[in-house]
Amino acid sequence: MSDCIGDLAIGSRVDKQMQEFLDAEADRLGVNRAEFLRRLLDTYRESRREQLDCPHCDETIVLSLTE
Repeated sequence: MSDCIGDLAIGSRVDKQMQEFLDAEADRLGVNRAEFLRRLLDTYRESRREQLDCPHCDETIVLSLTE
């Protein structure tokens, strides 16, 4: 679990299938939904900063959400 003890609440609206996915992944990892989303956003941020390397080939991974 993260050391983050953030106190700013954020909200978003997702469809039922996405909510079920988020909850299932959080359960699988043994964390709550907020922690799962924080980890997901950390990964995206690292990617955008070109600080995320592929564990197989060591190439930099840059995620694009434009489409």
